[in-house]
Amino acid sequence: MPDTTTASRGSTLSATDLAALRKHVIHTADGKLTPTAPAKPRDVGQFGTTAADVHRLVTQDLAAFVDQQAKKAKGDVAPVPVLIWAHGGLTDKAAGLKTAHHQVDWWKKNGVYPIHLVWESGLMTTLADVLSGKATGSRGFTDITDLAVEAAARVLGGRKFWDDMKLDSAAACLPALKDGTRGGADVLAAELRDYMAANQDAIEIHVAGHSAGSIYHSHFVPRLFEGPNPVDHVATVTFLAPAVRLDTFEAQLLPLAETGKIHDVSIFTMDEKHEKRDNTAGVYRKSLLYLVSRAFEAERDAKILGLDEHLRSAGRTMAYLGDDPARLVKGPTSQGRLSSTQATSHGDFDNDVETMMSLARRVLGVPDSDEPDGLTTYPARTREVGVESEGSRTPRPEPTGVRGAVPRKLALCIGIDKYPKDPLSGCVADADSWGAALDAAGFDVEYLRNEQGTRDGILRAMLDKVSTARDGDIVAIQFAGHGTFVPDLDGDETDTFGPSDEALCPVDFRDGELIVDDDLGAIWDAIPSGVAATLFFDSCHSGTVNRGLTRSEFDAKNFPPGTKPRMTVLDGDEVEAFRDKRAAALGDDFRRAAWERVVAVETDRAAEAPAPRGEQREVLMSACQPNQVALETNGHGVFTTAALAVLAKSPGLTNSEFVAAVYDIIDDTYEQRPMLSAAGSLGARVLLSSLHDTVEPTSIKVGSNGSRTAGDVRKAAIVAILRATADLIETGGD
Repeated sequence: MPDTTTASRGSTLSATDLAALRKHVIHTADGKLTPTAPAKPRDVGQFGTTAADVHRLVTQDLAAFVDQQAKKAKGDVAPVPVLIWAHGGLTDKAAGLKTAHHQVDWWKKNGVYPIHLVWESGLMTTLADVLSGKATGSRGFTDITDLAVEAAARVLGGRKFWDDMKLDSAAACLPALKDGTRGGADVLAAELRDYMAANQDAIEIHVAGHSAGSIYHSHFVPRLFEGPNPVDHVATVTFLAPAVRLDTFEAQLLPLAETGKIHDVSIFTMDEKHEKRDNTAGVYRKSLLYLVSRAFEAERDAKILGLDEHLRSAGRTMAYLGDDPARLVKGPTSQGRLSSTQATSHGDFDNDVETMMSLARRVLGVPDSDEPDGLTTYPARTREVGVESEGSRTPRPEPTGVRGAVPRKLALCIGIDKYPKDPLSGCVADADSWGAALDAAGFDVEYLRNEQGTRDGILRAMLDKVSTARDGDIVAIQFAGHGTFVPDLDGDETDTFGPSDEALCPVDFRDGELIVDDDLGAIWDAIPSGVAATLFFDSCHSGTVNRGLTRSEFDAKNFPPGTKPRMTVLDGDEVEAFRDKRAAALGDDFRRAAWERVVAVETDRAAEAPAPRGEQREVLMSACQPNQVALETNGHGVFTTAALAVLAKSPGLTNSEFVAAVYDIIDDTYEQRPMLSAAGSLGARVLLSSLHDTVEPTSIKVGSNGSRTAGDVRKAAIVAILRATADLIETGGD
C-alpha cells in the first residue's frame, strides 16, 4: 500500500503523487530552496526543491515535454506554452501541492507545461486560529461585526502575517547577494532565461496567479527580464482575484505591459456587489480582499488591484485594461469563452470551470468563437475550507439591536499588580472596586486580574465586549496598570525625541506584548452604532497623540512619599522585542534585502500618512494629562479613589462634569489631573447612560473663569474618601 500524507482537511497525496509533482513544483520556504531533498518523498514534510531540481525540471522535464509536443505536431511547431502558477496566501504547503496535483494533468492534456510555485503561507489557517482563539488558547469570536473582525485581524497578528507573506514572496525572487544567497524563484527565472536563449522559440511563458499569487508574480515576472539572457517577452499574465496592491502592480508589472514586454495582462475578479456579498472564514461578511485592504495592509483602505471599487478610480491601470472583457472580467459573467467566470466567492476562481477554461484558452491562443476547440474540460472540485476557499460557510447576518429593548450593561475590569520587574500594589484593588461599583449600577462585570491580563487576553476581552454590544447597550472598560511609550512603527505620532506611541502594559509587556494607541483605536472604531462605551484608564495613558513626557523627564520626577508611579520605561532589548512582535521577521541580510524590495514598490504606503481615525465613538477618562504620571497610594490609584467617590455620591453627572468633579478633589500634592477625551456631544452625555436615554444631567456650577467647580460634589466626595479611609483602618485593610 503506498504511503500517503494529509494534504488539507482530509485530502491525501500518495508518495507516487509527490514524486510526479517534482517535475512541476518549485517549493520554497522563507523564499529559499532547500539544500537537500529526497527524490522520492514519502510525505509532504519530506517534499522539497533544490537548485539541482530546478535545473533538472527545466533542462530535462520541460525539455522532454517540448520534444513530445514536437513529435505530435508533425510539421511546423509553435512554441510550447509554459504556465507558471502561483497559489494564494490562504494556502499552506500541503494544500499548494494538492492544487498542483489537481491541475498538472489537465494542463498537460491541453498541451501546456505547468510549473507551480508552492510557497508556505497558510494565512487562512492563521486567521481562523486568531479568530477562534486557537493560537493562544483564548476566547474566540462569534457573531461579531465586520469592523470587529477587521480590528481582530489587525491587532491580533493579521498584519504581521500578511507582511511575512509578502516578504516571503519577494525573498523567493531575490537575486543573489554577495554571499551567494538567492531566492528559489530567481533560480527558476535564470534557468528559464538560459533555456530560452539556447532554444529559440521552443517555449513561451505565461503567468497566472490567484489572490496573493499576484504579489508573488509582481516580484517574479520582472526577474525574467533582468540578468543574463533576458527574455524577449512574456506572452500573458492573468490574475484571478488579485490581492496585490495597486501601487505595487503599477510599479512592477504595468510598465512592462505598457511597453509590450508583457503582451497581455488580464484580470478576473468579482464586481463590487458580489465582493460585498462574499464572506471570509464564515465570520467576515465581505471578500478577503476587503479584509486585506482594511486590516492587513499598513494603511487602512489600501488600494487593492482585485477590488472593483478600487479599480474604477485607478486611472493608469484602467487606461491599460479598458472597461471591456478583453482584459478585465468582472463576474459572475458569461461573455464568450475567453471572458467567462461564475466565481461568486474569492476562493472560487481556481475551482470555477468557466474561469479556468477561459484562462486555458487565453494561454493557448484559442479564438473567441463558437467553433469547437477540442480542449479537455477543467475538472471541477469541491471547495475545501483552507484550500484558497475561505467562503465556504455562510456567516450570520450583521447583528443589530432592537429599538425599545432594555439596554444591557456590559463591563470589563482589568487590574495588574504582579508585573515581574516593577510590581504595583493597588491595581487589582482598583479593578475590584470599579467592578463592585459597576455591579451595583446593574452592569454584568467580567474581571481580568494579574496573570490573566496578557496582551492577547486583554484585547480579546475588549473586542468581545465591543462585538457583543448592540444598539442601546452600555459598555464600560476599566484598566489599572502600568503605561509606557514605544517606538511608533506606523509614523502616525511624533515628539521631540522621535516617533512614539503611548502604550498600556499587559502583564507580559516586557516580551514585546504591548497595547498601543493604534490597537485600541482599531477596537474603538468597531463599537457598533448606538452603543455607549466609556473607558476608565488609571495608568499613564492619555489617549492623545500629544505625548509630552520623555524618559529623561520621567527619570527626573520626584514623587510624593508613599506613592508609586504607574509608568515604566522599556530598555533596548524590550524595544526590540516589541519591534519583533509587530514587524515582519527580518533576521538576516537576505530577508532585510527582500523587505526593502517590498517597501520600495509600495509607493502609496511610503507617500501617504496613515489615515486618521473616523469620528471618535468612545469616551475616555484618563488618570492624568500627557505630561503627567498616574500615581497610586494607600492601596489604590489616586484617580480611582477620587473617581469612585464622585460616582458614589453624585449620580447623573455628564461625562464632562464627572471629570471636572474628579479633577477638583484630587489633592494638588499628586500633580496629576484627569483628562477627558470625548468627541462632539459625547462630553455632554450623562455618564454611563444609554445613547437612547433622555436623562437630564445633574446641574453643576461653573466658575467665573469658565472652569467647573462642582463645589457640592467635591465636598461629598471628600467626605466619602474620609469615610472609606476610616473603614479601611477599622477593618485592618481586609
